[in-house]
Amino acid sequence: MLRPEREERPQNSVFSKIARYFGMLMTLIYVALGVFIIFADPGYLNINISETARWILGGVFILYGIVRFIRIYKSNSSNSNGRF
Repeated sequence: MLRPEREERPQNSVFSKIARYFGMLMTLIYVALGVFIIFADPGYLNINISETARWILGGVFILYGIVRFIRIYKSNSSNSNGRF
């Protein structure tokens, strides 16, 4: 027996809104984690990596957060005509 095609969910469903805000929250967390890794006292982190490695790791987190923010923003602006 063939199953009927699933109906498309409306763009403004509750799950869509939760996923949008969760994605934005995660971008802030990635950027904050990167800043924390760069500027935190090395003894506070309790890991034994060089200062250069801390800067690189922190920069990667910051860049990933920015890229993720841009992707989410573009996705949401194209789906909701500029309204976030």
